Amino acid sequence: MAPRFTIQDVRVEYREVIFHLPFQFGSTQLTHAREAFVTVELEAASGCFRGLGAQMLIPRWFDKRLHLTNDDTVDELVMVLETAQRRALGLSGTVRQVSSELRMLVRDAVPADCPDLAAGFGPAVLEMAIIDAACRSEDLPFVDAARGDLFGLADDAPSDIDADTIRSTLAGLSASESIQIRHTVGYDAPLVREEVYQTLADGRPVALDDVISSTGIRAFKIKLKGDVDADLSRLVRIAALLAGKGDYTATLDANEQYEEDAFSELVAHFKRHPDLEDLRKAVAFFEQPFARDVALADRDRPFDLGVPIVIDESDATDDALPRAWSLGWAGTSVKSCKGVLRSLLNKVRTDKRVAEGHTALLSAEDLTCQPGLGWQQDTMMATCIGARHVERNGHHFAGGMQGAREAEKAALLKCHPGLYRPGKLGPQLAIENGQVDLSSLFGVGFASAPLHAHSNITDSPARTTSAPIALQEY
Repeated sequence: MAPRFTIQDVRVEYREVIFHLPFQFGSTQLTHAREAFVTVELEAASGCFRGLGAQMLIPRWFDKRLHLTNDDTVDELVMVLETAQRRALGLSGTVRQVSSELRMLVRDAVPADCPDLAAGFGPAVLEMAIIDAACRSEDLPFVDAARGDLFGLADDAPSDIDADTIRSTLAGLSASESIQIRHTVGYDAPLVREEVYQTLADGRPVALDDVISSTGIRAFKIKLKGDVDADLSRLVRIAALLAGKGDYTATLDANEQYEEDAFSELVAHFKRHPDLEDLRKAVAFFEQPFARDVALADRDRPFDLGVPIVIDESDATDDALPRAWSLGWAGTSVKSCKGVLRSLLNKVRTDKRVAEGHTALLSAEDLTCQPGLGWQQDTMMATCIGARHVERNGHHFAGGMQGAREAEKAALLKCHPGLYRPGKLGPQLAIENGQVDLSSLFGVGFASAPLHAHSNITDSPARTTSAPIALQEY
């Protein structure tokens, strides 16, 4: 049986992040956002332990209802996170049990019209911090804790996978010490230097051709608009730019903007357009072309569009992936903002389905993760589920570890010399030949070193117990 814990305290703080380059996705242009940092204190049989987690509060992705403003959707995420903060106090059990109970408590507490994806945000961020504390309680790195099922996934197996399959798959997890960066090409992002309308103070490249030249990136996530003619024209330009630059990988993300008939038209043109032959060969999948309320709705027959499609925004509940497969989708994406434990279970499901002779895809995507704690944890999860490349865009559009104290930035540079390099506006990712070095993330905890010693979190108010808690020193 996995070890049990009791949540003694939860603290939340926020940092404001300004995007040096505007980032367009869906109907939203992102110019600034907020990053949430969570600290939990768990009581275990061996003592009390602290865990950290971080995640961006991105507007109009978790909840895209048209009557809401960007600020409305961020306020909703704050409400969900702070509801999770209150409801978590005193919960006991394995990591899996506590996380599952917290999700149910928060879902019941927030308004009924709050989408499941948004309602799961707060529990997902707390889950990251709980995992970190659990790893530290056993003096284990995340990957070793996952291999040994420290989190108790097999003890509470979902109905579609048995406990032995969970244990055997987790035991075989193989995490790489480097990962390929998949660079996001926004809707209106400049492709060549002549189109650059805004240079960056720290000298980072802006245009796609300069990004490729300076970083060696060979994987790309291309955003679509939901307009067949405009998207085809854009893809032809990108394909021409990438021509002659060697092998590359690409994914196409529609962010819920297509109706089925229009998407079928796009695919038909994409498959026969003479200027898109090399890009067609490089594309691994199309991501979430249809609105979440359509994507997993009951239908007479499964989707059969001639290209692999994966869900993202529709992956809002623990049973979303098996339902997606039954409806013709090829797989799903993993993001820590949707749940680390769900990602591990979906890794088990995917391996099982592949072993049974079916197509099953599991991709690693970004939600503008910023360098630092959130980036480290999300990327560690990605490499542990076997991702060879991961979408990473936050470092390009914002970056510099905004809001972090100078001591924290210095400690991250010292602790992770292969992952970060000094920059004019703060630490930057050290991308070499399209890869980043993850070797320093494999220490004890959930990729949180050295941030326990440099947290901005202030002392907590009243705890749930009157007994003083002596925190483990790291």
